[in-house]
Amino acid sequence: MNKLITSLIIAALTLLLPALAAAGITQLVMPGPLIEGHAKFESDCSRCHKLFSKELQRVLCLNCHKRIAADIEAKQGFHGKNQTVDRSECRDCHTDHEGRKTDIVLLDVETFDHRNTDFELKGAHLRVECRDCHNPELIKAELLSKPELEKWQLRKHRNAPDQCIDCHKNIEPHQGRLGEKCQDCHQPEQWSKNSFKHEKTNFKLEGAHQQVACRLCHPNQNWKKIPSDCYSCHRLNDGHAGRYGKKCQTCHTPTGAKQNTRGEKQSPWKTLHFDHNKTKFPLRNKHLKVQCDRCHPGPLYNQKLKFGCASCHQTEDLHRGRYGNKCESCHQTTGWKQAKFDHEKTKFPLRDKHLKVACNKCHTGPTEGKKLPLDCYSCHQLDDAHRGQQGKNCNHCHNQRGWRVDIKFEHDLTRFPLIGLHAVAPCESCHIETTFKNVPRKCVACHKRDDEHKQQLGDNCAACHNPNGWDLWQFDHNTRTKFRLAGAHETLECLACHTEKITDKIRMGSTCASCHRKDDIHRGEFGRNCERCHQPNGFDKFRINK
Repeated sequence: MNKLITSLIIAALTLLLPALAAAGITQLVMPGPLIEGHAKFESDCSRCHKLFSKELQRVLCLNCHKRIAADIEAKQGFHGKNQTVDRSECRDCHTDHEGRKTDIVLLDVETFDHRNTDFELKGAHLRVECRDCHNPELIKAELLSKPELEKWQLRKHRNAPDQCIDCHKNIEPHQGRLGEKCQDCHQPEQWSKNSFKHEKTNFKLEGAHQQVACRLCHPNQNWKKIPSDCYSCHRLNDGHAGRYGKKCQTCHTPTGAKQNTRGEKQSPWKTLHFDHNKTKFPLRNKHLKVQCDRCHPGPLYNQKLKFGCASCHQTEDLHRGRYGNKCESCHQTTGWKQAKFDHEKTKFPLRDKHLKVACNKCHTGPTEGKKLPLDCYSCHQLDDAHRGQQGKNCNHCHNQRGWRVDIKFEHDLTRFPLIGLHAVAPCESCHIETTFKNVPRKCVACHKRDDEHKQQLGDNCAACHNPNGWDLWQFDHNTRTKFRLAGAHETLECLACHTEKITDKIRMGSTCASCHRKDDIHRGEFGRNCERCHQPNGFDKFRINK
């Protein structure tokens, strides 16, 4: 029985071997027909399979599908960006031998993640139907050659155009003048949202230029050879009427309009950036607020201005040219009234009262080339209450705080030194007038009313009294006169003998009869030499002298 079976098998193999050799043993074991795209390789299994090596199947696939292989190598497209491709085989997603009409792509448009492609959907593209971009008619007409049109399948989405102009050519408003790189200006969110980076051009938009509509600088969609200088666009805005040339950017900036203190918007033209400090005439304080036209009334580049103050402010010169043209020697740019002239650096530093004196009180004429005298008398001659009697050196007595303030005068150096109560007496008590040299030195000149003697002792008060006080007096009649007081004469009041007013020296007789003639009971019979009998102690005390 076993021999019979063996014989049958050998006979069958003998009959089948020629057929197997003709058709190929691989076709005999093929699990099913290939898809329509691979049908031509159905008799050539080696194009896709290597006997006993599944690992080489991926290589064989990529050898045929070169565009897919290039995508994987360049990390682009669906197969290049999808990370699962590197860890899987082609057969894991794309089966075959399932028949001619089988779809091995298995694309689910509802769940497909477009981020795994070279064209990520953003903005408005997220709301676009797939067929609007993957239009086979459009792709066939514009991308594929005639032989490829016959092989075209709707599934080949990789051939869909990825440039804006491919889909939006009919709604492009620039009529091709700006080229085909729509993404340089527009964003996928919406056409009106402009993302063009103007700073990448030769004219960076700054300040107020950022708010300007494109058509104002690019009329009729003209984008090339647009002038970039200010004057080309802003000639009508030139408030200087061309006097300052065409280089507006030298002074002005495109900074946006600002609000003033009243909340009103100011023109961006008023925002200046010209640095006048880099010129030969730096602007300070009041000059910062002066309008340019006030100093630059003519053409800017043809007119050379003078830097002297008088060239602009001559009509404001209250000194009428007396002080020359160097106004900056005294005045500051903060205002005319803030004079800064440092008189300390002159030979006549100003002190006290002189600080408040107006300049024209001393400088009555031109200051240049004229030297003023520095002595007091030159200016204050009319103020000299002494009428020249005290000389011209006013500073010997007076100071700059005032004529009557802290007067210093060495009265001891005069012919009338101040001692005693005279040292504290007010000047005007003796000097009723300011002509001091006319004041007499005699006591009676000032103290005539104080003379209790009624001029009976003469006008030489100092003979008895001293400046320490009227009551502190002394007079030695015995030593200073020729009439020695003795006896009853010692207790007599001065006026008992000095009974008459005198204006000169005291001239009185020294005989007894000079005073006692009325007391002479002898009626002159014994002569005038009373002392021969009588004594100074009294008339009743007498003796006859031999």
